[in-house]
Amino acid sequence: MSKTKKLKQKTTGFDILYRVVAAAMAAAMFPLVYFMNLIYFEIDHSNISGILSLLTGEADLGITYDYISLAKLGDYVDMLKSFTGDDVSFNMSQLWSNAAYRPAIVAAAFLALALVIGLVIFCFALFSNRAKIVAVLSGAGLLFTGASYISFTNFFANRVVSGDISLAQLFNAEGSLMSLIIEFVADISVLRLDSAFFAVLFLMLGLLIWSVSVIVVNASDEKEKKLKAQKN
Repeated sequence: MSKTKKLKQKTTGFDILYRVVAAAMAAAMFPLVYFMNLIYFEIDHSNISGILSLLTGEADLGITYDYISLAKLGDYVDMLKSFTGDDVSFNMSQLWSNAAYRPAIVAAAFLALALVIGLVIFCFALFSNRAKIVAVLSGAGLLFTGASYISFTNFFANRVVSGDISLAQLFNAEGSLMSLIIEFVADISVLRLDSAFFAVLFLMLGLLIWSVSVIVVNASDEKEKKLKAQKN
């Protein structure tokens, strides 16, 4: 009875390069999404600014802008709580009960799924040369980041800027004196995802392009090897 032994494919220098680049891109997502700015917003004070300008002739508060990052998220929560005081409920555990926040929560869930896929890609790239799996995973990650963008932008940010979702709703202050103060003092004129989100998006796209390129190169090499074998 004859036995044939399947030869193990050797890891080439190109395979090592592919794995290092793929692992590096996947790993880079996590510090970037944590430390970079995730959300950019602008607050328009034109209502109160106009009144102060009439009273003093000088006051012009104009536009205030700032960024929110995951690294500083706790500071923003504390600031919002101190601003709203005891009259307004701002409990993170109750956000889902506020319908205004649900699209943003869904967007965060999609982004979290993309990051989980990034972790899987990182682990897989360390131990395997199979670019097809990384291509599939990065394609799925790209779809999740796209879904996150649509959920946040179309169903949350645009509605906040247009006034369909009021600041009073966001602070759970509808019908209270605080709601009148909030609506009078400020309006959110710009609200959008920023560099941290797009870092994940472009890294997923880069992983997809890189893995597909490797698949094409490997397929060309295999074709050349078969042609040489046929000639011999």
